[in-house]
Amino acid sequence: MVGIIIISHSTLAESLKTTVSLIVGENSNVFTLGLMKNDRMEDFAARLKKKVEEADKGDGVLILADMFGGTPCNTALSLFGSNDAVRIITGVNLPVVIEAIMHSGRPVDELGRLIMERRDKSIIDAKAIFKNRG
Repeated sequence: MVGIIIISHSTLAESLKTTVSLIVGENSNVFTLGLMKNDRMEDFAARLKKKVEEADKGDGVLILADMFGGTPCNTALSLFGSNDAVRIITGVNLPVVIEAIMHSGRPVDELGRLIMERRDKSIIDAKAIFKNRG
């Protein structure tokens, strides 16, 4: 099973995990790491490296970062950018985390492709759907 790590600024990652647990139940392969205001980059990098080691049970790791270009994502890229066993996807949201968990039995590359194929379905103009029905 692929290990899933949600990384973010502040407590967003932990909040996403808590919310997902209410919807799909607890998952032992989901981990979180938040970059707090006073964290040193070196400390965050060390914690992320340790978290990836903990999450990887031999099937790889999918890191879901809050935003491209942010420190959590940049740190993941600097540590694991050349590691094929670690996929890094940014723009994490609740539907993406649910998809990742529901399909975490797939190989890490396949899981990454699946998330990217379904990403456009996670942001919807709900009002426009109903407006265009008439």
